Amino acid sequence: MSSDSQLYVSGASRIRFTETCAKDSGAPASYRLLLVFLILLYANLPFILPATEVLRPAKVVAAAAILMLVVEAASGRRTLELAWPEGCWLVVFLGAAALSCFTALWPGHAVEELSELAKMVLSYYFIVNCANTKRRLRGVMWTMIVGAILPAIGTLRNYSNGQLFEGRASWVGIFANPNEVAYSLIILIPIAAALANRLKLIPRLGVLAICLLYLAAIFVTFSRGGYVGLGVAIAIYAWRKRSVWLQAAVVCLALAAIGLGSRYWSRNEDFSNLQGDVSFRQRLATSEAGLNMFIDHPVLGVGLGCSVVAWPLYAPKDLYSRGALVTHNTLIQPLAETGLAGFIPFVLILGIAVASSRRLALRSTDPDMRTLGGGLEAATWGFIVCGLSGGYVVTWFPYLLVGLVSAAKRLRGEE
Repeated sequence: MSSDSQLYVSGASRIRFTETCAKDSGAPASYRLLLVFLILLYANLPFILPATEVLRPAKVVAAAAILMLVVEAASGRRTLELAWPEGCWLVVFLGAAALSCFTALWPGHAVEELSELAKMVLSYYFIVNCANTKRRLRGVMWTMIVGAILPAIGTLRNYSNGQLFEGRASWVGIFANPNEVAYSLIILIPIAAALANRLKLIPRLGVLAICLLYLAAIFVTFSRGGYVGLGVAIAIYAWRKRSVWLQAAVVCLALAAIGLGSRYWSRNEDFSNLQGDVSFRQRLATSEAGLNMFIDHPVLGVGLGCSVVAWPLYAPKDLYSRGALVTHNTLIQPLAETGLAGFIPFVLILGIAVASSRRLALRSTDPDMRTLGGGLEAATWGFIVCGLSGGYVVTWFPYLLVGLVSAAKRLRGEE
């Protein structure tokens, strides 16, 4: 484990903590299985190698990780953490989602969504309990950075092969939606920049190459909400970082991505003429419909995932739509689908993640943890901004991201 030593410089006016981490005599099996699971999650192996669908590798690894975590806790090698208060609020949110199934417009669909959400919530607790040292926290982050190379390459390959949906590129499985490809990569860019802070020149160039790959994949998704979220995430990280040249570099990258996206818009639409933009009007309409769903079902909503079922009942009569639409707003979606019972804990979880990462970036006594905190804060804001134009409640990456924040906050508490 790690121990902290307090050093006084120039009398008692300056205090600095240095963390002396003893190398792990052997990382626990649950931690190693967590890393394997994350790689499999990004790889979407059954879509690449259909023969592996029979083996269900991600589920097998997840089950093994659960078993090992329980064994380690029972043997006294670790204590299970709930992560107060956000971990408790996450349980409350999951409970509200479960209750919404009883009053859902389509209970069967709500139960299916609840099953998926439960897996995502479980991933949060895995990260909190397994990333219990700074070295392991960085290991989880690096695994996510490396794993995301696969969907980035897959998205670019589909774009080059002309495998597009309405002129937009994506990949397969959980990355089949271009907007979800964009936001899942956006939240990793400030984290990658934070990890690169303590590296030497050659490894830093490698991280830069990965980030440029991400940017290229984000660009071909043509996600306008993603472009805005990218700009916000990079701007916040640049603001937190004290290096002037890095601030200039990341701001230039953000401006270039936004500028190119506006100039070479493949959907024949840009950020102008939004009143005539069908896609933009649909997003506004789903948010308006989501608020109306909440008004009619204020306590438990229309059921988890059932805003798509309720859409025909609340859709504007004069709006063109090829079919039912889910609520395209990550803050309105839980309000519509789980009512106040789910909306309040969900918003609190995001708010606590922002506040915790900000405190880590500003107040941690460990310079390395301050840098990681700045990256996590920027990533969280990037997700929130992307979520204003997409419904991402039942997707993996917000729970992985908040798990990283909770794990980092726990380490700060041990300083």
